[in-house]
Amino acid sequence: MDIHLYSRQSRLPHKILCLLVREKIISNPLTKEDLSRLSLLENVWWNKEIIRAQLVKFSKKERLRFIQTVDLETKWERYAYSRLMNMPSGKNLPMDKLVKEIELTFNFKLKYQHVRRLYRVKKRVYNQREQAKKITKKHR
Repeated sequence: MDIHLYSRQSRLPHKILCLLVREKIISNPLTKEDLSRLSLLENVWWNKEIIRAQLVKFSKKERLRFIQTVDLETKWERYAYSRLMNMPSGKNLPMDKLVKEIELTFNFKLKYQHVRRLYRVKKRVYNQREQAKKITKKHR
């Protein structure tokens, strides 16, 4: 069975199956051994106790950072988020410079819809920074 077919009937996302193939944990097409491994993985997928046990190995700061970026699907979006979050207060990173950095680092040309997503990431960072400022003002 092919991973594309398997992903249609499985709780596991296709992206995860592709990652498992890339990491050589399973093969494509799937063997009987792969199917039994995936069956086990499906049984523990979304189990809160297992997720908790994995997350406890991270520091609180790392867990918060992870949660803030968990919905950013691509590495380049997470790169842009952290790049913008780490900018010193009062400094500005022009969007064209950020686009060039991403294109150079990740070796692909950003399309219009990618740039739109970058603007959403930038707005999100701005909103989070403003919210953090308000919280620190209240605690003074």
